[in-house]
Amino acid sequence: MSEGSLPSFANLVVRSLPGTVGRRLGSLLRRRKARRAPEDPALRSRAASIIQAYADTHATLFERAERLGERAERLEREGTPSESARNRAERAREEVEAGLAALRASFAASAGGREGWRAFDREVERRYPSLRFSDGSP
Repeated sequence: MSEGSLPSFANLVVRSLPGTVGRRLGSLLRRRKARRAPEDPALRSRAASIIQAYADTHATLFERAERLGERAERLEREGTPSESARNRAERAREEVEAGLAALRASFAASAGGREGWRAFDREVERRYPSLRFSDGSP
């Protein structure tokens, strides 16, 4: 079941509150929802093309991180965990993340700041769901 198919908690709360309080809370929640900026498809498309170009240029780095990660997982599943394999996989993944983080900073600077960061992060999350930047964001 997806989150979108569930009833909104805000609607349930507003319905259960008495008249004036419920209407006031409802108007605040609607206003908060309206403040969210819609996603700019052109910006997201630009982020996708920049990420793809970076991935093409650094394909060996991405392949190495994936290969070492799979090897560490396979050893874990087989019952012979290797700390050195896990460390190598982690370092390779951190190298990929560091490169993408630098790319994200330059993209955000040229694409208008916060919206550029969001578009870039959404695209990275879509393409590489297991990556996390050093600041904790996807």
